[in-house]
Amino acid sequence: MSHFGRRRRRARRRFGTELAGRIAALHAATPTANGHGTNGGATTNGNGAHHDTTTNGAAPAVELVTARILPFEISSEELPTAMTPSMSASPMTAIARQVDAPSLIEHAPPAVRHHVPELSTAPVEVAPEPAPVEPSADEVLFRAAREANAAGDVRRAMGIYREVLSLNPRHVRARNNLALLLEQQGEHDEALEELDYCLSVEAGNPQVLVNRGAVLGSLARYKEADRDLRTVLQAEPDNIEAHFNIGMVFSRRGLWTQAVPHLRRAIELDPGRAMAYYYLGEALNKIDDLPGALQAFQRASELRPNSAKVLCGMGIVFDRMNRPDEAAQMYRRSRDITNR
Repeated sequence: MSHFGRRRRRARRRFGTELAGRIAALHAATPTANGHGTNGGATTNGNGAHHDTTTNGAAPAVELVTARILPFEISSEELPTAMTPSMSASPMTAIARQVDAPSLIEHAPPAVRHHVPELSTAPVEVAPEPAPVEPSADEVLFRAAREANAAGDVRRAMGIYREVLSLNPRHVRARNNLALLLEQQGEHDEALEELDYCLSVEAGNPQVLVNRGAVLGSLARYKEADRDLRTVLQAEPDNIEAHFNIGMVFSRRGLWTQAVPHLRRAIELDPGRAMAYYYLGEALNKIDDLPGALQAFQRASELRPNSAKVLCGMGIVFDRMNRPDEAAQMYRRSRDITNR
């Protein structure tokens, strides 16, 4: 039995006891027909004398006054704050009504509702992988020519480049690379023709312009070389090859002071370029910056320890600095490398 059930039972007992007491008191105070009240089985006259009601064998008529019975109540202090009319049912029934009642969710405010996304059961299509593109015949040959050149077989590389151009005359990369190999072989005019053709296909190609400027410099066509290289620098101010080659053009023209900033910039952009240090050392020696020239040659020698040209340049600077022993050593090393 619950706590509240026990309290109700005790309240009923107290009420029954009080009611029985009130009825007994009414019986005792009820007057008889002759104006005497009864007390148990006896009557009392007005003088207080007692008479036995059973002596004559007749029971007097008794008039009962109906008592006002108050309804049983529970004070509000005894009600639990969560008590509702449904508490008359069993606790499990009340809980079941709350859980099973659809109105709890259907009529909930929008902020309480939870949206459960529906899962799509439709199959997901996977995009097919693109089919590998087979390289063309000229691309296969182009790669073979580069591999031959990397292996040091220049003649074979040049032959393969020409095969590429027979298949695709507009293959600019193959024609540009062939021109570089022709330049290395001393065939400057033929190299220049190949580069001119490249520019007819791709006008303004910066790599081709730099290469043509270098070839024009080799042909002592300095103004044309300067034109191509400056065109590149206007479009690409940090083009390493353009700075290096225009520095060489200025050096060949004897414009040493103008060569120095371009050679220094080439070194800043590519600190590992040994020949940029060499030409910088040569230019600084010409403008009588002997400590700067020696430093540039020494750095070039660190990058190319077996370069006879670099060692000879260091010997010249040591001579000018009145260090003959060191100069003789550099000349001897340069000569030994050349005679190998």
